[in-house]
Amino acid sequence: MNVAPLKQSHGWWFPQAETHLIGWLDKAGKVIDGRTAYQWKKLERALALCSGFRRAIDIGAHVGLWTYYLAGRFAAVEAFEPVLLHRQCFARNVRSDRVMLYPYALGAEPRGVAMVTEPTSSGDTRVGGPGDIPLERLDTLLPDLDDVDFIKLDCEGSELPALQGAEAILLRCRPTICVEQKPGHARRFGLPDQGAVAWLQERGWMLRDEMAGDFILTGR
Repeated sequence: MNVAPLKQSHGWWFPQAETHLIGWLDKAGKVIDGRTAYQWKKLERALALCSGFRRAIDIGAHVGLWTYYLAGRFAAVEAFEPVLLHRQCFARNVRSDRVMLYPYALGAEPRGVAMVTEPTSSGDTRVGGPGDIPLERLDTLLPDLDDVDFIKLDCEGSELPALQGAEAILLRCRPTICVEQKPGHARRFGLPDQGAVAWLQERGWMLRDEMAGDFILTGR
């Protein structure tokens, strides 16, 4: 497999053009396990609300900034990242036999999609129009999961469809969920800004915290 140019900063591998996340990490100041941790306050708050540590799912895993730490706490982690360049970074950042990385976007209905990435901010990657990247339902890909204790979703606006495609797993496991819902992102898809939060609350999840556009809910 050909590997695109990458670079290392703060203990992480990133696409060569990345500047936004590196600038954020320059100011973060929290080093965990030899790496400057990304969104560590959100991560710690979410994990404090987990009822168990059997399996985690990272939807929009990017280069592994959350998965790396989840692998140290959970018995198994399923990570989903549809962009090849990001997966190449992920493979260098996360080396754990507890982690399975899948090359899919997740949504409510299967189709082929393109992914749109801001050149200097690889974390700003979202589903675009039709393309050759598979978008699948989590319920279809992993239909037998019954031990999910935590899910993190960062899909740049398409979090609600990703949840809808995982409804059977969610209702069976009722995990703690950290879901990004930054203003304006969901509206790009014709969805309400906090549609994913409302959808979860309608199904019995309780909102426990909101931290800079990320909402943490518990299902038990």
